[in-house]
Amino acid sequence: MKQIVIGLVGPIASGKGTVIKILKKKGFLSSSTSDRIREEILKRGQVVTRATLTQVSNELREKYGDGILAIRTAQIIDASPSEKFVIDSIRNPEEINYLKKKYGMNVIAVVAGQKKRYELFSQRIVNSEPMTFEEFKQLDDKELEGTLGKHTQRVSDCIKMADVVIQNDGTLEELEKKVNKLLLSLL
Repeated sequence: MKQIVIGLVGPIASGKGTVIKILKKKGFLSSSTSDRIREEILKRGQVVTRATLTQVSNELREKYGDGILAIRTAQIIDASPSEKFVIDSIRNPEEINYLKKKYGMNVIAVVAGQKKRYELFSQRIVNSEPMTFEEFKQLDDKELEGTLGKHTQRVSDCIKMADVVIQNDGTLEELEKKVNKLLLSLL
């Protein structure tokens, strides 16, 4: 069997985590570029917050290049015996470029309307930083457009690079059907 690497891109709370759960049922192992940031934050003795995640990811990209999180995640893939891998939290085009070149990665964008995503974001148990819709919109717009600095998250650019876009505007069952249909073309 050939190795299959899928990269997930999309805005905050669009359903990428749910897609990962669906793919795990199909035997995919998963990792997140955000895990590499969390590892760095903990190594520095800092607290993991949305602000430190953004700050440290930008610092890593500025110091080591925009593909650094993909390079570090590739080390995890290379050490894995799995032939099926899904990578979450890809937020910079250079991460996509690196992983496509190395693995022939298929990029799936998962998108949903901003109000729906805010509702989902607000319901997250791990969300220890509650925010209003306006605060969410401001953060979301910055991440989407890459206005947080030169070596930052450029989610809109990543979505444009996707091989397939899944609109997550329905039920969980509908999302699962979309993912399963897409997998048939990849396997």
